[in-house]
Amino acid sequence: MKSFSLPTQALAFIFASLLLAGGLRAQETIALDEAQKIAQKLADVPSTFSDQAFTIDVDRDKPAGLKGGEAGLVVLPAKGLAADTIKNAGKDVVPVAQLWTYKVTLANSGTPVDKAKLRTITVGEGDKTRTVQLFLIGVAKSEQGATELVVFGKGGDPVLRVPVTSLHEIKQDLPIQLSGRQTGDASAMLTLDLVGLFSADVAVVKAEE
Repeated sequence: MKSFSLPTQALAFIFASLLLAGGLRAQETIALDEAQKIAQKLADVPSTFSDQAFTIDVDRDKPAGLKGGEAGLVVLPAKGLAADTIKNAGKDVVPVAQLWTYKVTLANSGTPVDKAKLRTITVGEGDKTRTVQLFLIGVAKSEQGATELVVFGKGGDPVLRVPVTSLHEIKQDLPIQLSGRQTGDASAMLTLDLVGLFSADVAVVKAEE
């Protein structure tokens, strides 16, 4: 587990911004200006590792986030993310985004991603520490030629692959737009709308303490 110290005030801002009452039931979009501040604070957290699947240059001016209960997540899109990024993807993974999660993790068929495969980062000091997870999101074609969202935790092997579906073009102000719906007492489905033309669903569950 990586540990990194941030000024307590900055740390408090990052995670206070993610807190609401009501568990996973009440999901609320994080306002853009709030998400931008979180994105800028996360710039101080090391997010490049020798074993990661790919490098990514994120756009901290165009984040999106959701919060609910004592949980939240923020996605930072790759700079220049566009429809052609997804349309022209081949079998090699093309960077799409970083996904930072707090008190939730991703799941496959209802089972949380194995802890050994999570990129877990501890920020803060003493009793002010918080644990977050960092996922890298890319897009690639499967062996059958289908476009998939490919998600990485720790290391170069994906922890999830989910289908990317085409949408009738929708108006979208940000490269990635998030929405969520509850699927259980401690689970939800996260939908990522990509550049107004594509969509992918990723299951999330409450992280183990």
